Amino acid sequence: MSADTRTRTRTRGASPAFRQMVRTNSRELFRDGKTAFFALVFPLLFLAMFLALGTLAAGGTYHVAVTGSAGSPAVLENLKKPDGFQTEAWPESTPPKPGDLAGYDAIVSPAGDKATVVVDPGKFGALKDIRSALSSSGIDEDHVRFLTPDGGAPFDPLKAALPTGLLMALMSVAFFGTATPLIALRTRGTLRLLGTTPLNRMTFVLAQAPVRLALVAVQLLVLGTVAVAMGFLPLAGTLRLLVSGFLGAVMLFAFGYLIAARMRNAEVVNGLLGLLMPVVLFTSGLFLPLDLLPSVVGDISAVLPTTYLVDALNHDLNEAASTHTLLTDWSIVLAGAVVFGGLAARLFRWDQGEDR
Repeated sequence: MSADTRTRTRTRGASPAFRQMVRTNSRELFRDGKTAFFALVFPLLFLAMFLALGTLAAGGTYHVAVTGSAGSPAVLENLKKPDGFQTEAWPESTPPKPGDLAGYDAIVSPAGDKATVVVDPGKFGALKDIRSALSSSGIDEDHVRFLTPDGGAPFDPLKAALPTGLLMALMSVAFFGTATPLIALRTRGTLRLLGTTPLNRMTFVLAQAPVRLALVAVQLLVLGTVAVAMGFLPLAGTLRLLVSGFLGAVMLFAFGYLIAARMRNAEVVNGLLGLLMPVVLFTSGLFLPLDLLPSVVGDISAVLPTTYLVDALNHDLNEAASTHTLLTDWSIVLAGAVVFGGLAARLFRWDQGEDR
């Protein structure tokens, strides 16, 4: 048999093996109730929790001024409707000085179909109702600029919940839905048995991707629908969000494969990954803006690819918080995927004692 004939034979044989491994991995993923919970249910519960916290943060008593313009009467009227809002027209003929709230909690400056809102950073609970009042006045979210007196972006718990929930969803599938099942297979000796067959390592690894990418697609669909319904994501931004989400998923999957390349104890790895997830969230600026944290946290954040994944998600889900160009974010996330994937391919073993 010639070399070309042998190559064609192996190629034809690889497709059925790949399809069979895809089916097997799909069943394996959902067979374990704990894995299915962390890969499917936990991310949605986490997202719901953050959205609930963001909703609860709304409300309170706020003193708001509306500066004069053609759209001011409608905005002024709508801002009087929320409970706890004491809203009045800006009392002076000259506009407010930049960075000076003049004793107000927020100053809203409509200008036609646009508006600028300067808000006390400690009064972020007012943002939801201000956003809703501006929308009722015919001013779209895309045309509203929210600022703090120092020119920064105010913390918005509802918006912060969206990238946080998505990152948690991606990490859950990559860690508990990828690394943990692989380690369990090694612990049971299944990988050692597969290593005695003609199955190629790359075929085995790639066969894990379809069902997990399908889960990511569902998560992106759910979160994108929530974001669009809440007015946080324009339809034009959904394609960019899909690209950011899938690039992030590939990078985190590669990291999951790297963790599972040789480990045998799933319980230990679950504990380590459970600790890693809040560290990633904390150093990515999702819980608190990085400028409020010690400088060493910012230094660590700058070298983590997950920081750039969060920044890419912020471009569409929390635009005011993005600090890099989208191309920069995508490039670094892709580079992280290549590095993690290359290391995982090099270090992966069917069994601890494997020499080949």
